[in-house]
Amino acid sequence: MISHYSRVLRRVSRALSLSSAAESTPDDSPEPSTPFECPQLEIRNSRRGFGIVGLLSTLFVVLTAGGTASLILGWLWAFHDPVERGGVLSALRNGSFVIREPSGSEELFLSQTHTETLRILMFSALASHLASLTSAVLVTLLAYRAATQWLRASEDPDNVNLTPIQYGLLVRTLGSGSLTSIINSLRYTSRSRRAKTPRFFREALISGTGIYLLGHTVGMVDLWLHSSARSISVVRAVPIESQPSYGITYDEAKCGSFNKTELPCQNLIAPRLGGTWWAPKTPEIYYESYGTVLGVNPYKRVEYLNDTAILVPGPGKDFKSEGFAFNTYGLRVECENLRDRCDRLPTPLFEIQIPGANPVTNCSKAGYPLIPYYTSGKLLASGRDTRNIESFVIGIIGDEIGGMIHGTADFSSGWTSNPASVVIQLRWPNDTAQRNINTPGVLYVGMVDLYATCNMTYLDVIAQYDPIGGNWGILETKLSQPELASVLWTPMIFQMGTGDLSHAIKPYVIDNGVLALGALGSSMAQYSMGYAAPLVTFTEAFNVTTPQLVTLGVYPTAPTLFLVGCLYIYSLIALVILFLACISNNRIIFVPRHVTREGEKDEERSALDVTQTWLTDPLPFIGAIYSGGDGRHVARSVESDPLRQVYDSKWELGKVGIGLYKGATGEMIFGLMRQNPSRSRRYGRVFTVVDQESMLQERTSIRGSALIVPSPALRGRMDLVAEPA
Repeated sequence: MISHYSRVLRRVSRALSLSSAAESTPDDSPEPSTPFECPQLEIRNSRRGFGIVGLLSTLFVVLTAGGTASLILGWLWAFHDPVERGGVLSALRNGSFVIREPSGSEELFLSQTHTETLRILMFSALASHLASLTSAVLVTLLAYRAATQWLRASEDPDNVNLTPIQYGLLVRTLGSGSLTSIINSLRYTSRSRRAKTPRFFREALISGTGIYLLGHTVGMVDLWLHSSARSISVVRAVPIESQPSYGITYDEAKCGSFNKTELPCQNLIAPRLGGTWWAPKTPEIYYESYGTVLGVNPYKRVEYLNDTAILVPGPGKDFKSEGFAFNTYGLRVECENLRDRCDRLPTPLFEIQIPGANPVTNCSKAGYPLIPYYTSGKLLASGRDTRNIESFVIGIIGDEIGGMIHGTADFSSGWTSNPASVVIQLRWPNDTAQRNINTPGVLYVGMVDLYATCNMTYLDVIAQYDPIGGNWGILETKLSQPELASVLWTPMIFQMGTGDLSHAIKPYVIDNGVLALGALGSSMAQYSMGYAAPLVTFTEAFNVTTPQLVTLGVYPTAPTLFLVGCLYIYSLIALVILFLACISNNRIIFVPRHVTREGEKDEERSALDVTQTWLTDPLPFIGAIYSGGDGRHVARSVESDPLRQVYDSKWELGKVGIGLYKGATGEMIFGLMRQNPSRSRRYGRVFTVVDQESMLQERTSIRGSALIVPSPALRGRMDLVAEPA
């Protein structure tokens, strides 16, 4: 306040000096100009090109509307469900965006309930809320376009321009963008008898209505999206940084290298009791083999999948909470009936199809002259069979058969091909059958036998374990090398699993011979891999995962893209209006220094910016009616901030009331009226209203913040107009 008074005193001093100089001027000197002939406000074309207006409002619209749309699209891309491949194209085909809702939980089923926030619905609600704010700001940006056309229309009195009611309606429409203002404007335009509306009035009304509808469209789309979106919970495998030893590979340290000058797995073969035995000095081989076959080995098990028996890690490896892929070995066995291709003992009348009937005599015509294999006894014509036929898994390598006496040592070379070939010879006593000892031609059914040929295909397998369902699966198979096949079939050629195989197949042969071959193939594969389990060791698994309960948000494509499109339309409209406003901002208002706030230098204001204020806020109009008594009404008229365009006195020199007042002709009118208190306080002195009016008439002229004291010679020419209190 003190600095303000100091500036006023300095200006008074300069004015008095000028007055003194004017009084000493000779009579024939030219008369000085009056204060009203000082530089005035003037609209000029800008020499600096186009200026930027409405930048902050545009940035607000772009950041809120366009930023929210980009956030939605970015979220859909960043968190899309990797199982749903194809991205946006897949969503368009399926009709829904499927995304993984972020979760802070890393454990499976931590509680009985699992809740997640659907982020896209949250962003949609945010967009719906911001749409109302954005619409209001966008309508004020639209006022720049209307201001440009209004300035152009005001340059020529012959142009169609706004009437007072049209100006009022336009201020309401562009200032608030509310439904009532739009309805009132539409009601006015629908009148049959009204003044012609300028083009920019109609454009502003149509554009404002469109922005209003666009804002409520966002709200309806948000409601649509909320009503159609849903969430589902699934258990997904989450990769983890771990390489546990769940894979299976050949144990060269235990079995030896693939040295073809020796027997396969020579390290475990040794002589005993005049014969050649399998692992006679390593009983742990037997323990592990029997445990695997019986399903009690905690570290290795046999699973039968897709007609293939594979070795898998046992429950002792503690992998139940992990999913993984691993390398292992598998065996696929395919068996054919050999008995029907062999010679059999005929019956006197007809062939009887019951177990034990028509015993096999020889399989030479099938290519196996040593089958059945026996060392003593014979088959009598009566059907009595005294041959010492035992159950064997007989290996075939080329023209040789072996395994009946010394295992793989029966061959000149124990290395087989892959697939390997075997003949299975099984015999069981039929305790419930009739017995015929001496009568020729009478059926003898004292024994039940089975003869089959089997191909044993050893495979290198890539398998996987699914912890969610606790299931094993085969991903990929390829033929193992023959050397590995030779090693893995060795225990069966040493008759390690013959007794188990005979026990497993007997029910099928006695009760239902049709299913016997299928059971034989699966049992042969499983027992073979079970007895080969000690010959392998563990190696690292890969693609290790852990199960996690995941919430998937399913958002229909149509409302999601519609919402994003509406938000981008907001941003596009704002950018277009900013561009049009900037290229049209070529008019400036010249403000002379004696009108400015500081009073030191001339200033320039954007005519477009000031006009936009007149179109979006009623305060400039109020400021023009109630100009105040401080003499700064000229400076206030070119302010772009509406709060600075209205005089507001703290000394209560004038108030605005509403009610009845007398008109110029004495009639009573309801409306706004100026109210002055009976006594007012100014700078410590008390004046009545009448005294104040006289003081204002006699006081020096004030324009802006400059105090001009005219000389006595000039006072006669000055037409002092006192501002109303």
